[in-house]
Amino acid sequence: MLIRFRDKTRKIAYSFIDIRGFPTTLPEFQRVFPDDAACAAHLESARWPDGFVCARCGLQDEPYRFETRSSVVFRCKGCKKNTSLTAGTIMQSSHAPLPVWFWGADLMTTQTPGQSALQFQCQLGLSRYETAFVILHKLRAGMVRPERDMIGSEHPVEVDECFVGGETRGEDGTNRLFPTSCLISFWREPPRRRPLPRTGCSTS
Repeated sequence: MLIRFRDKTRKIAYSFIDIRGFPTTLPEFQRVFPDDAACAAHLESARWPDGFVCARCGLQDEPYRFETRSSVVFRCKGCKKNTSLTAGTIMQSSHAPLPVWFWGADLMTTQTPGQSALQFQCQLGLSRYETAFVILHKLRAGMVRPERDMIGSEHPVEVDECFVGGETRGEDGTNRLFPTSCLISFWREPPRRRPLPRTGCSTS
């Protein structure tokens, strides 16, 4: 699918993204998000699909842009309020570049076993472990929907997946893998209260 973005000079830039709206392979990811400007353009189009809207006065118009600032900041032409591109997101007040956040989000959502902060630091080339830990924590918190649907209502339901099976010898003598994907779910019920035995004696 062909996605169209507007850059700072009001020119049209084209980026190829797959039909689901986001890259699914590393080559696609590198092509769509090669630098900070491409990440900023994607974030801007995601926050304001129909153009910038001021949070204070509600004016929908092309804002003033500051070319000399290191972070992307917009100024409303109506009320002159400044709005940061990352304000109200998990990237707010972060000194890490946007590509680091985008790469981190891609690693978080594509690796099934999960990520440790140390592995996260190595893969993103971060100098401080604390930075990797904070980014990872914020990404995990941002993936939780507050209004998420609860499976099982009164009794929680847990769901997981695994692969069953191993190597088998094929007809040509080579070992082949034929794993079967299994979905496992179970629900928790509160322990049932058993009636207490009667103690003592009764008189008639």
